[in-house]
Amino acid sequence: MRYLTVHDVIWINTAVSGSPQRYDFDRLENAVYHQYSYGQSRDVLAQAGRMFERLLKDQPFEEGNDLTALVAAVVLLRLNGYTLSLNADEVPSILSQLVQGQLQASELLQQRAQSAEPAAGTLRSVVAAVCSALHVPMKAALAEVH
Repeated sequence: MRYLTVHDVIWINTAVSGSPQRYDFDRLENAVYHQYSYGQSRDVLAQAGRMFERLLKDQPFEEGNDLTALVAAVVLLRLNGYTLSLNADEVPSILSQLVQGQLQASELLQQRAQSAEPAAGTLRSVVAAVCSALHVPMKAALAEVH
């Protein structure tokens, strides 16, 4: 199982927001650590769902929290052999539903995740591929460093 670190999520936030953001370290660390689970350490969907939901709830960054949560969850899935069947046009609506509590991140992942080969390459290349697939803009300078 490959996990994301706090620094990975900070990098993802910088990539999707376009610049480094101030953040609350305690909330960020708490959200990222929700991907770990005692007794369920092989349930990638549950682990990604917990981290996704906690990032949405805790809002650790000044900007870009919702996209950071989505991209981080999808990257965690890709690193561990799953894809998320999600049309890029749906992203704004789905993020809105998640933030408003009309949809749970864990439900979304359970319904739309599909087994695939684990993504190979660096974290940055996987993030760039996920952002491209979801039509999430990345700052050009960051996108090129993968």
